[in-house]
Amino acid sequence: MYRKIEKTLESWKLTKQRKPLLIIGARQTGKTYIMKDFGSRSFDSTIFIDFEKKPQAKAIFEGDLDPSIILPQLEAITGTRFIAGRTLVVFDEIQACPRAITALKYFYDSGLDIHVIGAGSLLGVAIRRDDFSFPVGKVKTIRLFPLDFEEFLIAMDKMIILEACRSSFISASPLPSAVHEELLSLYRTYLVIGGMPEVVSTYLKEGSYIAAQEVQAGIFFDYRSDIAKYADDSDKVLAQRAFDTIPMQLAKENRKFQYNLIRKGATSAIFGKSLEWLCAAGLTLRCVKVTTPDMPIKAYEDVSSFKLYLLDPGLLVEMSGLPKEVILNQLGERFMGGLTENYVASSLVSSNIPLYYWESTGQAEVDFLMQAGTVVVPIEVKANEHVRSRSLSVYRERFNPLLSIRLSTRNFGLDDGLLSVPLYAAWLLNEENILHFIE
Repeated sequence: MYRKIEKTLESWKLTKQRKPLLIIGARQTGKTYIMKDFGSRSFDSTIFIDFEKKPQAKAIFEGDLDPSIILPQLEAITGTRFIAGRTLVVFDEIQACPRAITALKYFYDSGLDIHVIGAGSLLGVAIRRDDFSFPVGKVKTIRLFPLDFEEFLIAMDKMIILEACRSSFISASPLPSAVHEELLSLYRTYLVIGGMPEVVSTYLKEGSYIAAQEVQAGIFFDYRSDIAKYADDSDKVLAQRAFDTIPMQLAKENRKFQYNLIRKGATSAIFGKSLEWLCAAGLTLRCVKVTTPDMPIKAYEDVSSFKLYLLDPGLLVEMSGLPKEVILNQLGERFMGGLTENYVASSLVSSNIPLYYWESTGQAEVDFLMQAGTVVVPIEVKANEHVRSRSLSVYRERFNPLLSIRLSTRNFGLDDGLLSVPLYAAWLLNEENILHFIE
């Protein structure tokens, strides 16, 4: 199953001043498979250590962290000879051995030709701890998300229609009606299936929504188990309650996160740390309000106001209990607005776009903002063809942006600085592509 992160890994391998690599991502997004596959394709051998399955390996890092001392011990317990430049060293679930993360500094400083990757489903949580010693400046960190819609189409062997979509986006010209409708149908399938690798694989092998949803249910069980097992005792119940309210948060017309939906009297002081844990674990995506849509966007954050999305739209469908027929048959349903926003949010983060939205004293709200070069671009999201938007009109009149984007089920088009992009093409909204329309 092709993942775009493969290009990043190949580029990293060839970098001369190469830092150890850390892959951060939620459980079951494919980290272990990707590292093993990369090792088998691009190296002569792989030394693989999973610190949760082989906890005795932690003892190697209790003493001297010099790679010349550590590597022979890794060879001994794995039975794999290390060859400089030709062996990949993988530390999976590395957060279970904090000293191994600290050791990455010495791997980098050694000057030896060592390719080393660490990953962990709760690595994001671990490196946020106050007592954690992180090798700042000595590692390269990347994030792995579920398959986006482009990767989903590649998995389904839809390369021809994928290229047609890309071409129409760049030219801002409509696709033929039949192709547009086929992509909309595939998009709706993606909303139900989502991008978790095992779910996609199960759907492709069995052609069954029921089988895919059974896998999704198992993933939710694992996520709840992680909260119960790894969250601090004071945060476990709070994190679980906050996690369970996500469908309710997104069902509202105003999707700003409201603590009182968790329980009466809930506040950020009580639940703030729990929400941070969910985001650090990769289970949720936070979209922060911006008071002024100017650059740099981060300088105008209002961190007290935010929206919270689930990492994957398919998991949101399963979590909410929304019947798949509502999505596949285009039935009217209020929750579709929140689901569509969640899909766009997951698409943007997969393209390394930070999540921001703009609101004007409750009078107007633009769903997302992105920075392309020196320009801030508003992005409005509509779940269907009804695209009239007072909020986007207010924004355009007030700030006169060079480019605005409207995502809906309508075809491609560009009129008076407003770029119409079908929802299925949200994966194309990256900085390089947007600059094409601005420059």
